[in-house]
Amino acid sequence: MEKRLADMVAIASGRDHQPGLDCMRALLSARLKSMGADVSELAAAPRPAWITGNDLAENGSPTLVARRVKGRGVPTLLIAGHMDTVHDPVGDFQKLSRLDDMRATGPGAADMKGGLEVALTALEALEKHSPNVSWICLINADEEAGSFRSAAHLAQIAKECHAGFIVEPALPNGGLVVERPGSGQFMIDVVGRAAHSGRDFANGVSAVNALAHSIVNVAALSDVSRQRIVNIGPLQGGDATNIVADHARAWGNIRFSNDSEGAQLSGAIAAIASGDAQNLPRITVEMALNRPPKPCTEHVSFLANVALAVGHDMGLQLSTGKTGGVSDANLIQAAGVPCLDGLGVRGGNLHRTDEFIELDSLSERATLLALLLMRVSADRGANIFRAH
Repeated sequence: MEKRLADMVAIASGRDHQPGLDCMRALLSARLKSMGADVSELAAAPRPAWITGNDLAENGSPTLVARRVKGRGVPTLLIAGHMDTVHDPVGDFQKLSRLDDMRATGPGAADMKGGLEVALTALEALEKHSPNVSWICLINADEEAGSFRSAAHLAQIAKECHAGFIVEPALPNGGLVVERPGSGQFMIDVVGRAAHSGRDFANGVSAVNALAHSIVNVAALSDVSRQRIVNIGPLQGGDATNIVADHARAWGNIRFSNDSEGAQLSGAIAAIASGDAQNLPRITVEMALNRPPKPCTEHVSFLANVALAVGHDMGLQLSTGKTGGVSDANLIQAAGVPCLDGLGVRGGNLHRTDEFIELDSLSERATLLALLLMRVSADRGANIFRAH
């Protein structure tokens, strides 16, 4: 597993690097086909033009879908992950390197190429030892950029499934994720009036100054005690120090615990819009609540309890918890499919150039996932999973 992980980590698939994503897709597709799965690709959808992030290509990369569906009467289980990372495809951080006997570092080693290795190894084990488990494996290429291009595919495939299992990294203590907040993206766009900063300063209207006031007001909406978070960055504005800036923009992200909080927070940010072509500065706001909250429902608790029982039988002391991060579990569960998340590897320093994986978690989590899928499939879930 470590050797296969090293091969994946060596493929630069961050920031919508198309050659790397194409190589990853081919590698994953070959392994899935070798299990007898029916593999297809779903074309990327358009996304809002104002969105910024890792996804820089005009058309985006396809979503990979592999089906090994056994027919009626057997629950179809969805295993989901992503092949993209946040890391610079031409930076110095490019390969898996051992830190010691227990850990290795590399771009996406934990988030989430380690998770993909866990998923594929578990599915290969099922094909050999429990071939009656019915599953669909979905791997997209833009999760780190918000899944705007693949969200419709996630919802579509979810309709074919009874439960979802997401191989995002485990919690710091190795725990499984049962609850996540909602998330949204926004952009504040400000138009002012350019002027020479020395000769005609009074006639200028600084878009940068107006943006700065807007940022302060929006940032004040954060309330960690209520799980309301507003984060700003990146920023753009001004062309030179001796020109009053006529245009400035800022992008941001919000997190919220429930739909009501999300509506209140997005409404408050939208309310900063003001002005028009005759009354400068003109401030406009773009907003997309792209990931609904993922609560811990009765069905999620059922999946978690099965996982905890499997862990107990393996001699593991697993726990469950919530995290401030979001994932594609938010979108899949919003489509009506209960999701258990955090089934990937143990590791840390995610999204940093010292990201690491605890290597013994590769086989541990693959075993956990394979047994979990077997037990959930055998349960048949007549009273747990949503009706089809």
